[in-house]
Amino acid sequence: MEVDENTYLQHKRMKVYSLETNSIVERKWFLDLLTCMFGVGAWILVNSLYTQLPLLVQTAPEGWNLPSYLSIAIQTGNVGPLLYGAWRRRYGNRYDRPLTIAVLISGVASVFLMAGFYDVTGSVFGQMHSVVLCALTFTMALVGCTSSVLFIPSLGRYPDIYLVTYMVGEGISGFVPSAVAIVQGVGTTTCRSVVEPDGQTSEVKSTTDALFSSGPFFVGIGAIMCASTVSYLCLEYLPTCKREKIRTPPDDEGHQTIGVGGTDNRSRHLNVSLLAVQGVIVFFANGLLPSIQSFSCLPYGYMAYHFATNLSNIANPVACFVAYYTNRTSKTVIYMLCSVCLVSTVYMLMTAFMSPSPPLRNSTTGIVLIVSKKKNKTIRSYTSILT
Repeated sequence: MEVDENTYLQHKRMKVYSLETNSIVERKWFLDLLTCMFGVGAWILVNSLYTQLPLLVQTAPEGWNLPSYLSIAIQTGNVGPLLYGAWRRRYGNRYDRPLTIAVLISGVASVFLMAGFYDVTGSVFGQMHSVVLCALTFTMALVGCTSSVLFIPSLGRYPDIYLVTYMVGEGISGFVPSAVAIVQGVGTTTCRSVVEPDGQTSEVKSTTDALFSSGPFFVGIGAIMCASTVSYLCLEYLPTCKREKIRTPPDDEGHQTIGVGGTDNRSRHLNVSLLAVQGVIVFFANGLLPSIQSFSCLPYGYMAYHFATNLSNIANPVACFVAYYTNRTSKTVIYMLCSVCLVSTVYMLMTAFMSPSPPLRNSTTGIVLIVSKKKNKTIRSYTSILT
């Protein structure tokens, strides 16, 4: 009886209530695995690119300006959702399946090409630039930006409980590259004094390379993208998965109201203010700060830049995890968190404008401050989720 009772309890835990089907749905572990892996492929390309910046700026002809060029290429990727919106207006969602496959395959091709040709340069207007790196960054950004409007609707054929699993996968897409990059390390250059035979003292540079270069790193990310593509194909074509699809999916043309935290009780003024707060957070977190992070962090050393970049990239999954177990937060708390974000943002801008001689440049305190300020991205991500 004890074994039967344990089996019953485990079986009961796998059942959850679905708002979409208005019924109890038994959670399938293989669908959780596939949807999670599918979600990993959404932003892992862009996240992995950010983790490699401390290594790429050392060899790229753009030098410290490289993050600015890549930020422009990444933001240009927002043309993907615009093109998809025009496509959907004309053709509806009839071709979403082949479009999703095409986007995933383009991501796989881009990251493998990046692994072999990220250091190829070319002359543009008489100056050398990382042409291949910027072009492939744009293609990678297309995958991430388009995933927000293409990948998530494809999960509408399944019970809504698996959307949370997909979001977990998106969070993992930031954690995995950062964890690997921390193990990878960053090349460091130190100087030591050497006494010559004639009695004179000279400085000799000693360089320590990273554990492995960006090439093998991108190959590993490509393998994960392949797994994400295979996961989507399984979700669409595997008979075991197809049996779990909702028989009567929501009307694509219908207008459904989704209640989020009692929106009906909020005043219009509060909604506008929260949207404004979120807009400002996104502008700084995804637009301005990534483009100047090299000027802000590099004066403190490549190691500080390395840890600041990778630890901040882990911020989003941490914020999602905290928000998942946190009850609804008042607007006062949100505004207080925004104030903390404002202080860290001002400090990041100040160090960037004062580069290459920011405050506390040659001290451990300065390194700790710059890394901790970058880790405040957790607060920015958490505040963005709450709003």
